[in-house]
Parts: sequence; structure tokens; C-alpha cells
Amino acid sequence: MTVALVLDFSGATKTQYDEIVERMQLGGHMAPGGQVHVAGSHAGGWRVIDVWDDLEKFEHFRDAQIVPHVQAVGLAPPDVRILEVDDEMPDDGRHSAFVQYLTMPGLDRAAFRALHDEVVPGGERPDGLTFHVNGPLQDGWCVIDGWTSKELRDGFMERTQAIIGKAPLSGPPSIDELHVEATLPGAATART
Repeated sequence: MTVALVLDFSGATKTQYDEIVERMQLGGHMAPGGQVHVAGSHAGGWRVIDVWDDLEKFEHFRDAQIVPHVQAVGLAPPDVRILEVDDEMPDDGRHSAFVQYLTMPGLDRAAFRALHDEVVPGGERPDGLTFHVNGPLQDGWCVIDGWTSKELRDGFMERTQAIIGKAPLSGPPSIDELHVEATLPGAATART
């Protein structure tokens, strides 16, 4: 099952991130099984958002590459959130300049599907969307979207705000934003 992961490295910098990636010797691409990798400064540290074919492939990569290289540069292990992906629009190979992490409390799969069908009629990829994953959280639903620009994402949210406002949420939606400073093409993108 496809998984999305949010890894928050407290106090980390882009310099440390670059050193870790260089030490991994990935040749400029994600390891096999990796679909999406975006990263940037976030909340006084560094955030990485990845999408992987399955949790086992990520865990193997984590144990072989992330843990030893994070330790080697003197960082603490990241705080990790895992989302089991229910549905996705795979990475289309364009550069993600901006990523949003949207949580919608109180939605179950049926309520989210109804909302999604209204927000994205016919499943058409919105202009500027580079990748999309969604799945259940403990108390609702989560969406992680990559965009070619914040402006295109903002325009999309303006057009869909009223629809989202009618959804049966148990509380206000929460949007966490990431301005992307680093990416690695996914293994599938690297082959094409």
C-alpha cells in the first residue's frame, strides 16, 4: 500500500539536509520505491515529505540510509507521521514548488469521496497540481498536494472554499504549507 510520510527534523538546516543527501549517494534520484520527495525549511527545522510504494520499502531505506546519515551529521531522529494512501494522482514529473498538508477533522472515506468528487469533477487534475495523495487520519481525512506554485494552489482553494465549507467537518480544516527548497525525482520519474 502506498504511504506518504512527513518527517520533521527539529533544528535541522538545508546545509545538513544537503550533506545527508550527498552522503546517501543516490545519484540525484530517490531510491527504488520512492515516488515523491520534497523538502524545505519548516517551524525552525527541516521538513521532508515523501511518497513511497509501500511502508516496507521506506523502512528499509530509513534503516540503511536515513538513520546512519542523520546520526553522522549530528541530528536527532525526525518526528514521523505516516499516511496510508487511499487515493492518489501520481507525480506528473513537474517541479513541486509548494506543498500543502490539509487535514479535515470528522470526515470518513464516504464523506471525503463525496467532497473530492465535487471539488475535482471527473477526477481532472487541477492546473498546477503535480501530485496528490489522500487518506484517513485518526479523526478525519488528510490531503497532501504538490503544486507548481502557491498562486495556482491559492486560486484552486478560492474556487473550492465554498464546497469545502459545506462538508460535514467536526472542526475547522487545517492547512500546513511548505515552500519547497529541495526535491529528488521519484524512481518512476527517473526512468522516463
